Amino acid sequence: MDPLTHALVGAGVAALTGDKLSLADPRHLGAMLGALAPDIDIAFQLLGDIPYLTHHRGSSHSVIGVVGASLAIAAGLWVLMGGAGLGAVFLWTFLGAVSHVVLDILNSYGAKVFWPFSQKKISLNLLVLADPVIIVLFAGAVLLPGGQEYTAKAVFWLTFFYLGTRIWFKRKAYHTLRYKYRDKGVKRIVVMPAMVSLLNWAFLVETKDAYVVGEMPLLTLHPGVKKILDKGPGNAWTGKALKSRLGRIFQNFTPYFYIYHCLEDGKHIVRFCDLRYYFKEDFLHNATVIFDETQTMVDAVFQPYNKNRKIRIMG
Repeated sequence: MDPLTHALVGAGVAALTGDKLSLADPRHLGAMLGALAPDIDIAFQLLGDIPYLTHHRGSSHSVIGVVGASLAIAAGLWVLMGGAGLGAVFLWTFLGAVSHVVLDILNSYGAKVFWPFSQKKISLNLLVLADPVIIVLFAGAVLLPGGQEYTAKAVFWLTFFYLGTRIWFKRKAYHTLRYKYRDKGVKRIVVMPAMVSLLNWAFLVETKDAYVVGEMPLLTLHPGVKKILDKGPGNAWTGKALKSRLGRIFQNFTPYFYIYHCLEDGKHIVRFCDLRYYFKEDFLHNATVIFDETQTMVDAVFQPYNKNRKIRIMG
């Protein structure tokens, strides 16, 4: 999720203490800092795009990372500010950090919660990256006059209701797609929040012959197909691309991808597409590996957000 959402939810967690929100209270400051702490992995960007892509939403979003960050923040606040006991400061800092991870697994990017024991990102595909409903609710918890504890409790209950409603609509969308493609040999159906619309679901249907990508309105549930990608047999070129450094990074980046091989100007081109996000008639995240006739890699680039943006990842 975006930093604003994390900060507001952290403030909502802090309001549950029952005291008026104050940055002079180490419990409140801890909850808000904890809610932002897992994104400390943005520091990997200083080392370049590749370290950032490899580590983002990894160790700092794991159980171990959250506990470690919460302990460090709580100890620092307790030493510098005093006031509440170390245990209380740690508890509220930890709850703030947990809110961050929960929000991140509710969207389509997910987080490696069980790192280092598992490299799999857990994602519930429920919320857009900056959900306006969540933002408005928790802004109310912080800004509305009156008893902040009771307002925060009400906001959390409303949030649970909102999440439950989206789960219900998502299940309806899933069953609609299951019925529509019942005769196509369905292997997998994924329903995700649409990239730019709160009122649409994006979907991916994998059949025995193709990948079907599209969107459907949340209320009417009429599937609209945007792209059909026929499955082709794998070959030596796609196999080598999958085993390359770029291929491993791309597979770590997204659990839903399409790979295909073509021949252009005497060069063998293998392209990857992240099937989660289809925007302006193209997939948002792509990668390209180029081989010569001897299967020697000539070039390999990751293209996040724009095909003109090229991060070279050889090996």
